[in-house]
Amino acid sequence: METYPLGLAVFDFVPVSVFLVGAFFLVRSVRLLRNTACSRMVMAASLLIFSGGFLKALWKILFTVNVGDYRWMSEVQFMLVAPGFFALLVAVILTSRVGSRSEAKGILMPAIAGWKVPLLIVMTLSSMGAQGILAYIAFQRKVRLAAAGFIMAFLCLVAMGALASGTQTVARQWLEESINTVGQIGFALGSFLLYRHLRAASTDRRCV
Repeated sequence: METYPLGLAVFDFVPVSVFLVGAFFLVRSVRLLRNTACSRMVMAASLLIFSGGFLKALWKILFTVNVGDYRWMSEVQFMLVAPGFFALLVAVILTSRVGSRSEAKGILMPAIAGWKVPLLIVMTLSSMGAQGILAYIAFQRKVRLAAAGFIMAFLCLVAMGALASGTQTVARQWLEESINTVGQIGFALGSFLLYRHLRAASTDRRCV
């Protein structure tokens, strides 16, 4: 197995951490748009996604510093992230259908294990679908910069899918993690700006 540079192993924690920031604001946005139950669904989905990414990054750094090769930490990512993104997709679909409470009242790598294939498909399609619907919600509310953030996240997912095939060299993994980080920054930015807009709109309604 190829040895990972320590810098690459540490860098794996960056997109995971940025995703968690974005998820925090997305949970609060969905709570303003829909209800507590739907926001809890987003929270549960986000925790699954974060846990999968964190465990994989933890496995890589433990392997790099020769603590041990706990392969299950990497393998379990698919079992956590795929249902996580699917649940996130369902939650944002429900959110986009309702809009707001006030309105309601009115990619395959070589030799990848066969069991990972359906999970990878679910993970990829669900994450792309969620980013696309979040961009739609942001456009609906005229938060164009937030929509741009979600679109950037979507495009980064497409780019990562294109890079998934081929030999996974260290240089290619640096590129993939860099694209992943940019995508997560887009997601975090979009989630924050959407939440800020919704919170301001909610405050204005209460003041009327």
